[in-house]
Amino acid sequence: MLSWTEAGAVQRPETIQIRVQRAYPGRIRAGAPLPTRSLSAAELEANLRHFTEGKRGPRTTPCTTLVLSGIGVLSRGDTAPLLRLARGLGIRRVVLHAGQEDLGSFDAASWRPLVDLLVVPLQPGADEGLSAGAEAVAACQRAGIRVSVNTVLDQAAVDQLIRVAALADQLQPDELTFTYPFPVAGPDSPDPPAIHDTIRALEAAVATLEAGRTPPRIKGLPACYLGPLARLLSPSTNRWYVDAEHQLQAALLFFPEVITFHKSDACRYCALDSRCDGFFSSWLRRPGVPPLEPVVPR
Repeated sequence: MLSWTEAGAVQRPETIQIRVQRAYPGRIRAGAPLPTRSLSAAELEANLRHFTEGKRGPRTTPCTTLVLSGIGVLSRGDTAPLLRLARGLGIRRVVLHAGQEDLGSFDAASWRPLVDLLVVPLQPGADEGLSAGAEAVAACQRAGIRVSVNTVLDQAAVDQLIRVAALADQLQPDELTFTYPFPVAGPDSPDPPAIHDTIRALEAAVATLEAGRTPPRIKGLPACYLGPLARLLSPSTNRWYVDAEHQLQAALLFFPEVITFHKSDACRYCALDSRCDGFFSSWLRRPGVPPLEPVVPR
């Protein structure tokens, strides 16, 4: 089913992402405003029911995937009961995003019956960042939980990406994603790394990883920048986005109300158009960033 937005028709999501906690500095920063507070247990249940049993009808689509995020979501006493309720309401897949701050007290074995995939950061910049992520991956593997690692391609990551790739190759997570930073408004928004430097670092990292058993996925960059690496593009899927200020009927569509990708007219003639999200207008306006161009089959 389709939903109509100011940006046109978008696929109606079957995933709900709930930002449980106010703080989440380890997240992939996007366009959602910072919520003023965390969600209460009653609000969590109300939103979960709204997007499952509340959307069973001829013109609506119930959600079957639940994503939870926010610092401290692993230590909240109501998280486990919420996940048990979610299963009873028809949620078939639960994805839990852990921040760097959650990993020190993470008990993977206790989450095995409740979580299908744990997403942990593998982020350089400080040695403890990589070591905490590595320990969480190992704990998940011992407990039998599928684990995905994500590296945001900020400048620190690009500078050390071969190191990250070598560690990921050693850890062998179930999934590995490199994500180019999303633009965020505000004076504290860091500059993204140069496109040329990013692609060069990705080429070296991918060469290391593809020699092993965990080929990476790439998000946030357009196919025309990536050359042969475009084979690793992972198109984004839409979701409902809930936080304290956006609940129930006021929830946001992640695309285009939180994040908006841009495509040029030339993208219509691209052989990889259906596999490429496009890029961000604000990044395209930066000096030295190449325009979007169609990929032509050879």
